[in-house]
Amino acid sequence: MRKISGITLVELLIALGIFATVLAVSSQGIISGLESQRKQEATAAVQSKLRRVNDVVTQQLRSAVFGGITVTPYESNNTSISFALLSGSGGYPVIPHDSGNNSSFISSANLQILADVADEAELGLEGKQALLINANGDAVIFQVGNVQKNGNAYKVRVVHPGCANTIDYTNNTLLFGNLDTVGISYDATSKILYRTTGANDEVPLAYDIDTFSVEYIYEYDDGSTVALTSPILNNNFPVKKGTYNSEVVVLARLKVTIGATDSAYDISRTYSNQVELVDTSADNRIRTLRGVTVCD
Repeated sequence: MRKISGITLVELLIALGIFATVLAVSSQGIISGLESQRKQEATAAVQSKLRRVNDVVTQQLRSAVFGGITVTPYESNNTSISFALLSGSGGYPVIPHDSGNNSSFISSANLQILADVADEAELGLEGKQALLINANGDAVIFQVGNVQKNGNAYKVRVVHPGCANTIDYTNNTLLFGNLDTVGISYDATSKILYRTTGANDEVPLAYDIDTFSVEYIYEYDDGSTVALTSPILNNNFPVKKGTYNSEVVVLARLKVTIGATDSAYDISRTYSNQVELVDTSADNRIRTLRGVTVCD
């Protein structure tokens, strides 16, 4: 009779041990691979988020009217910045005040512009913010109360009660209408980056932001630069051309830095970008939003 042989218990235990070892090694590799993939995805998500936020902020700054920085709705410093955006038509020539002298123009709460419109409503200025800027680069932002045709086919009277013009009248003084004052501010406690327009409420622009900073890069005549944590002020207003350490400097660009982390994977990333400001020189004179007044 033929004897039938089989697997002994010892052989079975050895086989199971080998199989368990192989399974443990391979599963550890799979788990490690999945963990590495998740970490890469988390890293990409953080980087993508920072890139999107940075793109929004820098695009807004590049669109700032005359490349100017303001002090409303936020103070411009290392963690917040304000500027003006033009959302409508503009560039209307301003004509001298009735009295013909700068003193009365500066103190007046109205001005006249040249506009080829059949009706003042076509201008869309009433109830809007507007920017008045002269050829020297001095500017003021105010709230328009009402707009009136004054009997001349091309002259329109723009009234802004409670706000004086404050700047000198010069040739090529212009009025830009439909202006928004925009501010971006970082709250380190809540880790939220906010954006607001004019007198509107703050709206979160991004959550879970660990760092946000703005540096103001000023350029000397020889091309060298200095980075400041706040803009140079003149009469409490940021200027594009000012004095630093007894030397004349011009605000050339801004450096925006945004950082975020993913605590689950201990990922920390920072994204920086330099924003070239619009060259707004006219006849070698630097235009600047020096004076800002916003009236209700």
